[in-house]
Amino acid sequence: MNAVAQIQPSRLPIAPAIAKEFDIQPTEWRVLVDQIFPSAKSVESVMMALAYCRKRNLDIFKKPVHIVPMWSSAKRQMVETVWPGIAEIRTTASRTGQYAGIDAVEFGPVVERSFTGQTGGNNSETITKKVRYPEWASVVVYRLVAGVRCAYHAKVYWEETYATMGKSDVPNEMWGKRPRGQLDKCVEAAALRKAFPEELGNIYAAEEMEGREIGDGAAVDSAASRQPPKPPAPPAPPAEDETVIEDAKIVEHDENEQHGATAEEPIDDNTFFEQLEEALSVVSDMASLEEVWSEADPMARFEGKPGGETNQGIAKAIRKRAEKRIGGAA
Repeated sequence: MNAVAQIQPSRLPIAPAIAKEFDIQPTEWRVLVDQIFPSAKSVESVMMALAYCRKRNLDIFKKPVHIVPMWSSAKRQMVETVWPGIAEIRTTASRTGQYAGIDAVEFGPVVERSFTGQTGGNNSETITKKVRYPEWASVVVYRLVAGVRCAYHAKVYWEETYATMGKSDVPNEMWGKRPRGQLDKCVEAAALRKAFPEELGNIYAAEEMEGREIGDGAAVDSAASRQPPKPPAPPAPPAEDETVIEDAKIVEHDENEQHGATAEEPIDDNTFFEQLEEALSVVSDMASLEEVWSEADPMARFEGKPGGETNQGIAKAIRKRAEKRIGGAA
C-alpha cells in the first residue's frame, strides 16, 4: 500500500472552526501563511485578509491585499493591518466597465539624499542610507463618462510618500531598493481614486500605508481601541471682507458663512483631500502650514459625520507629510 503523505503543521496553526468558517483546507492554509503572507505574525491578520477578500469577492491566492505592520499610538505597539494592493484598486476600477487605460508614468528629476536614524528597540543603533529617487511622479488615467474618454491626472512626491524604517526617517528596504517602482504604484493609486471616487473613495494602497501610524491620521484601527477625538474649537466667524484660499483660487465667503451659519460643503471629500494636499504641498514654513490648515479646518468638516474619524485621520496624515517635508527642507 502507498503511504499517505503527512502534512506538517503550519507555522500559524488554524483552529478547525476558523477553517470551516472560511472553507480552507490544511494545504490551502499552508499556502496562505507560507507563500502568500510569509511575514504575517498572527492568525488574526490572515483571517482579516480572508474576510476582506470574501466581502469583495476576490481570489486571495492572487494576493489582492497585503498585511502591513503599523505602529498603533493607542496601543503603543505594532499591529497588523490589511490594506488593498494596487492590483485590488485596479480590479475595482476595471469592474466598472469604464476604465479606459493609463498613460506611462512620468518621473521628475532624480534626487540623492542621505537619511540617518535609529533602528529602535533595545539594541538601537544609528543607521545611514543613501537613496537616489525621483522627486515626483505623475500619471494620467482615463475613464469613460457618458461615452467620452476623460483624463484624470495625479502627481505625488517621493518624500511625502515613502515608507520609513520604524519611527525613523530612513526609507525601508523596499523604498530604498525600488524608489521608482514604489512611487509608480502610489501615483497610479492616486489617479485611480480621482477617476473612480465613488468606487474607491479614500481607499489607500498598501504601498501608500507602509510606514504610517495608526492613530496619527494615516489610518485608524477599530473603534474599541481608539479614544474619541476631542471636539474641535468652533471657528470664529469671518469678517465681511475675509476670503479663503481654496485650490489656488480666492473664494469669497457667502452670506451664510459670514454669519457663522453651517452650509453644505460644495465639494466631495475626495476633492477636499486633493485640494488640502495641493495647498500644503507648496507651503514652505510652519506658519503658512498652520494658516492653510486653519482655513481648511478638516477636523470641523468631518466631526460627527459617518466615517468622520477616518477622514479626520486622513487629513492629519496629509498634514504630517507636509510637516515632514518642511522639516527635511530646513
